[in-house]
Amino acid sequence: MLVDDSAALRDLLAEMLAGVADIEIVGVAGSETTAIDLLRRLHPDLAIIDLELQSGTGLKVLAALHDLPPGADTPRAVVFSNHTHPIVRERCRMLGAQAFFDKSFQLDELLAYVHAATDAPGAHPG
Repeated sequence: MLVDDSAALRDLLAEMLAGVADIEIVGVAGSETTAIDLLRRLHPDLAIIDLELQSGTGLKVLAALHDLPPGADTPRAVVFSNHTHPIVRERCRMLGAQAFFDKSFQLDELLAYVHAATDAPGAHPG
């Protein structure tokens, strides 16, 4: 699932991820409320989350995932953002983000992460 305020970037990421085997984009969201609703309903394997959204923040999306009850089908979350200050990165990590990618120059690393995740036994990020 893709969570980003930019429809153009969501479309670009979806197009790039379409080339990775075993990837299906099951949902896209541009706002905090929509993202949280879709994540709870769709239960994707992986959520790529921007911190700056049309309304709300990606930090609150991460917090909502972090607050799901134990045993819930919680997706893995990674952050893809321009807000890369070490304090922000640490906050994301504390809220359960497994990785943090800088939008300015780490698109290839994000794609490599997703590709590697699909190679893990039993893992099929969506």
